[in-house]
Amino acid sequence: MKYRSFIFIITLFSLNFFSQDKLIVVGKDVKNEYEETLKLLIACNEKYYKGFNGDSSVIKNNIYNFSIPNYKDNIPRPFRFLFKTGKNKVFKVSDIFFLSKKMNNINFNSDNNKIIFDGKDNLHEEIINYETHMKSYTSKKSILDSIKFSINESKKFKLEKTTIDSLQNLYDELDQYEDSLLLNLSKKTSNSYVLFWKLVGKFESKGYKNVYDQIFNNLNTSVKKSSVGLIFDNQLKKSEKIALGSIFPDLIFDNRHIVAELGEKYTLIDFWFSYCQPCIEDFPKYREIYSKYHHRGFEIINISTDRTKDKDNWKRVIKEKELIWEHFLDENGMKAKQYNINKFPTNFLLDTSGRIIKKDITPEELEIYLNENLKQ
Repeated sequence: MKYRSFIFIITLFSLNFFSQDKLIVVGKDVKNEYEETLKLLIACNEKYYKGFNGDSSVIKNNIYNFSIPNYKDNIPRPFRFLFKTGKNKVFKVSDIFFLSKKMNNINFNSDNNKIIFDGKDNLHEEIINYETHMKSYTSKKSILDSIKFSINESKKFKLEKTTIDSLQNLYDELDQYEDSLLLNLSKKTSNSYVLFWKLVGKFESKGYKNVYDQIFNNLNTSVKKSSVGLIFDNQLKKSEKIALGSIFPDLIFDNRHIVAELGEKYTLIDFWFSYCQPCIEDFPKYREIYSKYHHRGFEIINISTDRTKDKDNWKRVIKEKELIWEHFLDENGMKAKQYNINKFPTNFLLDTSGRIIKKDITPEELEIYLNENLKQ
C-alpha cells in the first residue's frame, strides 16, 4: 500500500513539474458570439517560440483554450488570433498581443475582431508609451496608405511603373523615419520588450540594416542576453554578412562553392523557388541581359529554396524557361533561413571580389548598371 502511495505521489509530482513548462492560454469573446474555430498564431519566426508555430481551439463555455509547450521563461512574446468571418470563409488577423506566464488571458471582440487590452497587464504602460512615441509615424503611414488606396482604386489597380516607383520612394522615406523614432526610443526605454519585438519584426521583413544594430545595442543587458535576445543577436551577425559592402558568404551546395562560379566582372545571385510567380516573370528579362552581357564578364547564379517534394518542378522550370546559367538548390531553404532571406525574389549584385554592391536590383536597373560599367 505504501509503495502504491509512493508511486501516486511521484506521478502527481511529475505531472505538476512538467506542466510548469506548458503555458495554457485562455481566449474569451466579450460578445459571447464567436462560434468558429479560433487560431493562435505566432507573430515572429518560430525559433523565438522554441518550435511552437500555432494552435487552434473550439469554443467551450465561451472560452478558447490553447496550449504552448516548452514555455519555461517569463519573456513576453507576440501573438495574433486568426478569426473566420463567416463570409466566403474569409479570415482576419487580430492586432498583436503579448503572452507570458503572467499574461495568459486574452479578451477579444468578435464584432470587430479586435483585442481588448487589459490595463492591468505588466506591459500595458509600455505599450501606451510606445504607441505615443510612434504616433507621428502611425499618422503619416495612415495618410500614405489612404493615398495609395485612392490611386489604386481610380486606376483599377493597374498602375504605371513611375507611379509604383514614386509610391515606393515615399514608403522608403517613411520607413527611415520609423527607424529614427525607434532609435530615439531605444535610448529612453532600454528595457522594453515591446520595442524589442518591433525591432525583430522590422528585421524579418526588411533584412539587415546598421540602424537595427544600433537600436539593439541600446537595449539593456537583461533583454540582449535573454534567450530571445541571443537568438536575435545571432541573426543580426549572420545577416550583416549579406549587407551592402560585405563579401557574400561562400555558400556550399553538394560540395559546389558559390565563389567558384562568380563572373569575371559582375555576378547576380538570385534567390527564388519554382512556384514564385514574380521570380519566374523576371526570367525572360534576365535571359536577354545574360545573352547581351555574359561575354563581357557578367554571370547569373540562381539559388532555389524549393522544398524536397518540389525538386522535380524546380528542374522543370529551369528547362522550360531555358535558364542556361548556373543553378544551386538550397533544399527547403535551410541556408536562406540562416541569413534571414525570406522574401522572393531576393538578389545580390557582386563585383569581381564577391563584394555586394547592389541588393534587390530590378532587371531594368541591372541592365542600366551593366550598360554603364561593362563597355565594349
